[in-house]
Amino acid sequence: MPTKSQCAACGQPFDPRRKQLGYSFCLDCGDFQATTARAAWTIAPIAHKQGATLVINRSDLKGLNKYMGE
Repeated sequence: MPTKSQCAACGQPFDPRRKQLGYSFCLDCGDFQATTARAAWTIAPIAHKQGATLVINRSDLKGLNKYMGE
């Protein structure tokens, strides 16, 4: 039986199958990192029939609001 891997953030052991999938964090630390990363971007509908666009820069997002003065 393979030994458990240790989380790179908290040091707690986690399932070796998770390590085989390429993760180096336990579920709790991985969830926290994913939530933090998702907070840095948003998807916004930009124009009619264009669909959703990924916006990373907050100032760009503010400038896209057609109801807000420039």
